[in-house]
Amino acid sequence: MKKSGILILIFLPFFAVSQVLEGVVYGNDKNKKQPLPGVNIYWQGTNTGVASDDTGTFKIRKANGNQILVVSFVGYETKELRVDDLTPLEIVLEPNLKLGEVKVVHKNRGTYLSAIDPIQTERINGAELHKAACCNLAESFETNPSVDVSYSDAVTGAKQIRLLGLEGTYSLLQIENMPNLRGLATNFGLTYVPGPWMESIQVSKGAASVLNGYESIAGQINAEYKKPDSQEKLFLNTFFGASGRLEFNGNGNIRVHKDMLTTGIFVHASDQSQKNDHNGDGFLDEPLSRQVQVLNRWKYNNHKGYMAQAGFSVLTDDRLGGQTAFERGMQPLVTNPFGISTENYRLEGFFKTGYVWPNQRTALAWLSNISQHETRSFYGLNHYDASETRFYGSAVLTRDLDMPGKHSVNTGFSFIYDNFSENLYNRQMERKEQVPGLFAEYTFKPGEDFTFMAGIRSDFHNLFGTFVTPRMHLRYNMGEHVTVRASAGKGYRTANVISENNYLLASARPIQWTDDIFQEKAWNYGFALIQYYTVWGRELQLNAEYFRTDFQTQLVIDRETSAENIILAPLDGQSWSNSLQFDLRYQPIERLDMLLAYRHNDVKQTIGGQLMEKPLTSRYKGLITFNYTTNLKKWMFDYTIQFNGGGRIPRVHEEWMDRTDISGDFFEFSPYTVMNAQITKYFRYWNIYLGAENLADFKQLNPVAAADDPFGPHFDATNVWGPVKGRRIYLGLRFNLNYE
Repeated sequence: MKKSGILILIFLPFFAVSQVLEGVVYGNDKNKKQPLPGVNIYWQGTNTGVASDDTGTFKIRKANGNQILVVSFVGYETKELRVDDLTPLEIVLEPNLKLGEVKVVHKNRGTYLSAIDPIQTERINGAELHKAACCNLAESFETNPSVDVSYSDAVTGAKQIRLLGLEGTYSLLQIENMPNLRGLATNFGLTYVPGPWMESIQVSKGAASVLNGYESIAGQINAEYKKPDSQEKLFLNTFFGASGRLEFNGNGNIRVHKDMLTTGIFVHASDQSQKNDHNGDGFLDEPLSRQVQVLNRWKYNNHKGYMAQAGFSVLTDDRLGGQTAFERGMQPLVTNPFGISTENYRLEGFFKTGYVWPNQRTALAWLSNISQHETRSFYGLNHYDASETRFYGSAVLTRDLDMPGKHSVNTGFSFIYDNFSENLYNRQMERKEQVPGLFAEYTFKPGEDFTFMAGIRSDFHNLFGTFVTPRMHLRYNMGEHVTVRASAGKGYRTANVISENNYLLASARPIQWTDDIFQEKAWNYGFALIQYYTVWGRELQLNAEYFRTDFQTQLVIDRETSAENIILAPLDGQSWSNSLQFDLRYQPIERLDMLLAYRHNDVKQTIGGQLMEKPLTSRYKGLITFNYTTNLKKWMFDYTIQFNGGGRIPRVHEEWMDRTDISGDFFEFSPYTVMNAQITKYFRYWNIYLGAENLADFKQLNPVAAADDPFGPHFDATNVWGPVKGRRIYLGLRFNLNYE
């Protein structure tokens, strides 16, 4: 099965409109059912097949005219099932008693580049998330070649991601296919998604589907939470960091009414109470923090075409940074040490439902979420307070236009409401966004080897007027081992000027801006090629991709024109990003997975009237990861090394001293290397893991400028290009109990 590791990704995973069959595979182990990962499931006489994931779950597209499903796994008897409809399956495999020895030959690699999705998409599943501490979404990309994670500054603990060399604000962040983590959640939102809560992550590059909205410019990152009807009955995770970080995560599922009505309860708590100042500059390496979050979700499935899910979550997040002498309760005064305090309170709810008509050719879905976010903060002597209420709703009608499913269309409408209130420098800012929109997307798929998808949407913004978003995606299998993709599309984004950049307040220079809200526009073009080889009897996967983003309008962070201010102003000139990436995935010996990747970034922006390299952006990234598991997965060993290229450090014009060759090695940071490692020991119901991040203890020197005079004119903690924390050793324990 050359495609047995590929999972089919669709936009609406909670209902099967494209005739997708779902099921779970168990092994009968001493009269007890245990989920089986890596089981081969395929339609008899075809090349359409998948492999079950860590929980034994699988999804497979219904093959035209074929009704015999084959389920096989080494050590178990093969089953052949006749399938007449799309009722979810529960398959139990009996051990093959004729075998004298059972040898597991399939290993879940943890990440997959989909060869089926017309959009270049990488799926990160639970196996990959266990290769590192993965305490939250921001820490889930340590072993990923496409996504970079860095600190926004040296004192607040805010993290940002980069995709295609661009900040995470240009990627559409979603929770279960609904936009999230924007506005007031931009700076700390990546830490609001606990890693143990996640079932999988999908990273797609370039322009996304118009169904998802108009905001995707560089790509899209979607996190899927664990579902309440999964086989996982109880999961617990505890984490202890040598720097004083403590964390607890837990989730449990309850079957309220058989398999029709289920609920899941999720709990997260983290605490950083130990003060750390390893570089001796008088500032905390990471802020003291306390975060508590609770989520409750429900799922109803009548197994006759109707499904609904709903849930709500509550979060509190309290951070205290700055000088080590600053204590809780101190006021922001010049006579006190320099302090930074941020308090966030967030309430979220979601509801989504869908119905598939009996003929399996038509489906209707509704997705919606709502959030209320409150922020209270001060940075030295500057106070920033804000509140945001946001609603998102989308209705999607899906229709197969013919029985073989060659022609299909998705159409519908969406609505966004965003109510902002901000106060900075005693300047009160109020605004409301109301954006109704219409969209349609046509897909032509004459066979398994070709897919063409074209979409367009029109949105009616109460502040920016009407704008149109066209997008196109193409996938073609040139042969049995080669898949090519091409994409092009336009994206728009509402830049919340202050809330997305309030970390810049960790500088002596005040922020200068004109508009509180600004619309960014860009075109994205991409091409990708995936090729498979068989080397020494094992599959080798090569991936090459190129994406270019051209900005028409953009909000520019200008740290260089003025020595008195940090200027947030519209782009006046050119701005682009070119990203070229190669990666290789191979298993040189049994149970050893290897990933080699290299990415080159060419990111230019007009700043102060001059086109120059965008500051604080690495020119390249190299990545090598190794994952080895022993027989029967009793031990797992992971090692990752990142090679980060150098880049330019921003300096104001006075410091250039009239030098015009600013594209050379003037005011640059050098390349650096970061290494991570983890060892995991597995038992039947639990596992223990020990790891270290930044093994070589590399730290950016003097990340806080003028740390000895934080209220002076030269203080600046925002020029961060590398790690601000050194080596971090941690120990964790996971417990898992499934339904039998």
